[in-house]
Amino acid sequence: MTKGYSSAPWLNEDAEPAHLPLYLRIRRTIRSQIDSGAFTPGAAIPSESDLAQQYGTTKLTIRNAIDGLIDEGLLFRVQGKGTFVTHGLQANSSSRGPRGFRASQSDLQHHPSVRVLETSLRPAGAHYARLFEVSPESNLFQVRRLNRVDGEPFAIESALVPCELFPGIETIDVSLFSLYEFYALRGHEVVRAQEWLEACKLKPREAQLLRGSVDDPALGIRCVSYDANDRALEYVTSVAIGKYACYSVLQ
Repeated sequence: MTKGYSSAPWLNEDAEPAHLPLYLRIRRTIRSQIDSGAFTPGAAIPSESDLAQQYGTTKLTIRNAIDGLIDEGLLFRVQGKGTFVTHGLQANSSSRGPRGFRASQSDLQHHPSVRVLETSLRPAGAHYARLFEVSPESNLFQVRRLNRVDGEPFAIESALVPCELFPGIETIDVSLFSLYEFYALRGHEVVRAQEWLEACKLKPREAQLLRGSVDDPALGIRCVSYDANDRALEYVTSVAIGKYACYSVLQ
């Protein structure tokens, strides 16, 4: 019998054939947790060390279990960051509606990347409660990030998303995964967006992140994205300078 098997409380012998190697039984268990939503798409699963302790085995056995799930496209390993659930996160790839930052830049043959500056939870308050159709006491997920194109700063973006509509969104690593894809996976594909443009003045920290000056002219955009039922999914503000401080409309 494989070491650690008899003491593993997670194993259901009726569901997990005892003749299978331990790494395959663990793989089946993790796959089941992904399918059931116990591991949220876009979120990191526990580390190999934690899983090895949980299942009473070695990190090598865990790695063998995870490698198969990576080959299946259910997980994605990022060096130095961990292993993330990717199952279902391509749900919006064929959408004809508005495109997120990564998708739109990839369509233009650019290489987009995202650096998360900060994340937090905050009460919706009266104004955003009306916008998102939630209670004023419910939480919004707030993320501020620096979007880059081909390694150059593109824009600083701040997004507010209702946690009530998207449980678990605070566990998503938005430096790796698209929020638009996550919305679609949860049954709320973005079909339209309303935007407001305005000239604005950079704050010192914004100028530093965008490699510019507080005296540079800047373009600010406010955007609300909606699903097919005309429900607001996110409120985003962004600011850009230089060659990215422009706006185009495709007919």
